[in-house]
Amino acid sequence: MALRLGDVCTKIGSGATPRGGSDVYVSSGVALIRSQNVYNHGFHREGLAYLGETHAAELTGVEVRAGDVLLNITGDSVARCCRAPADVLPARVNQHVAIIRPDPELLDPQYLHYYLISPFKQAEMLSMAGGGGTRNALTKGMIEGYEIPAPDIDEQRAIAGVLGALDDKIEQNRRTSAALERLARAIFRAWFVDFEPVKAKAAGTASFPSMPQPEFDALPTRLVDSPLGPMPVGWEAGKLGDIAGERRETVDPSEVEPTTPYIGLEHMPRRCISLTEWEHAGKVTSGKARFRAGQILFGKLRPYFHKVGIAPLDGVCSTDIVVIEPKSREWFGLTLGHASSDDFVAHTNACSTGTKMPRTNWRDMARYVIAVPPDTVARAFNDLVSAMTTLLVSAIFESRKLAQLRDYLLPKLISGEVRVRDTEPAVERACAEQWA
Repeated sequence: MALRLGDVCTKIGSGATPRGGSDVYVSSGVALIRSQNVYNHGFHREGLAYLGETHAAELTGVEVRAGDVLLNITGDSVARCCRAPADVLPARVNQHVAIIRPDPELLDPQYLHYYLISPFKQAEMLSMAGGGGTRNALTKGMIEGYEIPAPDIDEQRAIAGVLGALDDKIEQNRRTSAALERLARAIFRAWFVDFEPVKAKAAGTASFPSMPQPEFDALPTRLVDSPLGPMPVGWEAGKLGDIAGERRETVDPSEVEPTTPYIGLEHMPRRCISLTEWEHAGKVTSGKARFRAGQILFGKLRPYFHKVGIAPLDGVCSTDIVVIEPKSREWFGLTLGHASSDDFVAHTNACSTGTKMPRTNWRDMARYVIAVPPDTVARAFNDLVSAMTTLLVSAIFESRKLAQLRDYLLPKLISGEVRVRDTEPAVERACAEQWA
């Protein structure tokens, strides 16, 4: 049975731009979802805009509700599709995104989402979007005319449930990784920026959360003046270049195997050290830089984008990425803490050259002033951070395997080639696995 979207949806329509455009965006409020937030298999929070109550009220006609399917209808991202997570609602969409709101008794929203992101439907929508004019676009009439092959509603929900279980596990991994990163940032700031353990010991506290007791017992009990301001007695004012260096290993495209993982700036999210995306280097036509698993990658083009992450595997990257390596393993945690901090990113931005496309460089990055602790403190922090980053990398590879399983099952379930009952054991095993 096929269902025509125009017959089974209570709303199909694009959003709108708030009066005043981006000038009315605020730091928090009602989310305004734009095409850059809508990706197949996931909603991206990076770049999410917000509106105040007044401007949001002017766009009540384009309010996103639970269960809505969002479809990009213009530009290079046309045909990308997702559902907004519950924690983003209430929300609005701009004119580049369409809301599709099916009657849930006739067409399951999650099933519809999976159908729209299936390879065959994506190819069809991309072909339709490029069929006329100079700009890729999908019209309301096109969307209303889509015929969705749909079994009965119970089977739709079962298919959506199997695929959704895999996506839920991927999202759980993402959330856990984000929580670990927040924890690592908080510990780094407490130990090496605010010097909270030293202050706590000076106040008579016998221990400090997150710091091993031997290292706490060896801490001084007072701060002294330094070029950085007050700093623990016995610590030194140094520079990032004292504990880390740039690893420059350029390679010619002809020397790179086509299957070599390639990371470009486009693969690096903002303010997130988990690098979950990469592609193969087969399309590489210019010189690249080689990196090794565990090294730190820093986007030097427009450094204010705050693109810093840990390489999860060996590969090559854009030459607009600085490959950073600690001078010894015990300095990895401290190097990562500084390189991924807001203060360091602000420093690189201030030192960058170029107006439209500012770039930083390792020479200026290395001059960043830091408090250098005793080796024992650096080693204790590195032990904590290394354990966390090991979990982050394990989560990356687990989520990629889950995504591969989902993408394999998607067309087979929707076409009826594979039945839900045949997939459930494999999906249950995959979702039950823990990070290595």
